[in-house]
Amino acid sequence: MRSTQYQPAPGRTAQILRESTIVCRAIARHQREVALQGRTEEAREMEALSSGVYSMILGFTRAHEFSNAA
Repeated sequence: MRSTQYQPAPGRTAQILRESTIVCRAIARHQREVALQGRTEEAREMEALSSGVYSMILGFTRAHEFSNAA
């Protein structure tokens, strides 16, 4: 089965990146709060979540740049 990739419009791409930035900031804020409270396990989970979101954003950005170059 072939996979198809969704190609959003430029305005939608900007919106996705803005919203992703908001999510990453919220995760980072929560990570700092729980670390200060000594909840290290939850802080590690937030760090992993943040890393995953950044990886998805990077992959999305690269795919979008690749599709624009074609």
